Amino acid sequence: MTPDLLRPVALLHGVLAWIAALALLALSTSLVRTREHTRLSRALRLASGLTTSLVAASFATGLLLELPYRAHLRQRLFLASRALGWLFERKLHLSFGALVFVVLALLALLAAGAEDDGEASRSLRKTSRFAYGVAALFSLAACVIGTLVSLRLRF
Repeated sequence: MTPDLLRPVALLHGVLAWIAALALLALSTSLVRTREHTRLSRALRLASGLTTSLVAASFATGLLLELPYRAHLRQRLFLASRALGWLFERKLHLSFGALVFVVLALLALLAAGAEDDGEASRSLRKTSRFAYGVAALFSLAACVIGTLVSLRLRF
């Protein structure tokens, strides 16, 4: 990828990541505010699917930037600041963790079923709430780290 193409992809990735993180925060807040024994509304289920899609799209654009980052920026970043370099390496792990948790949360929510109100469904909904919350924290941390690094170094 040329630098002229990398810059807009990096900008798209950053904007998409922040939108996904804020959507995760809103979704996890909404899920926590619902009562423990209440079945989730159709709107919350749709929001869960859309938020998971946003996180996946953000991760995919990050994967597009991975090779150019390794080839062009990684060494410069570590030379500029070892702490920021290691922090950015952890950002990659946080992003992957957010993706894993958000996919598991959606699968748990879908497995809980819309109409079932048994003990297993309640447990799956509780697991989904927890996983979306963890994904939101991971995603927000990754966004903050990415923003800090982008203030110091760009493609």
